[in-house]
Amino acid sequence: MPALGSPDRALMYLIKSVVRIFHYYKTSSWEQTTALVTGHIVLDPFFGCPSLKLFYKYDSNEGPAKGWDLIPFQSRPHAKYYAESFSHNMPRTIRVNPNNPWETQFFERDQ
Repeated sequence: MPALGSPDRALMYLIKSVVRIFHYYKTSSWEQTTALVTGHIVLDPFFGCPSLKLFYKYDSNEGPAKGWDLIPFQSRPHAKYYAESFSHNMPRTIRVNPNNPWETQFFERDQ
């Protein structure tokens, strides 16, 4: 079996990664704040690539808020390994849309 798995996994990983890079630059002017990790789930769909769904809570201008982000991976073992690096209530930096405090993004490069 190839390193990236089936062709649909490789293609979806590439597409989701490109979209994520676009979001990284699009959100570069957003405010950064500290969030606390509340949980995570590794998603492994029948079609497409595995993703880590990272849940967190943070304080917005409108009070306490909850959010989540999806991080694509090449394989389920990579996603599980990365997920294990997040402990409960671990502080992480997220980006918050100043015009919509419920819209957030998590990027490892911000840490």
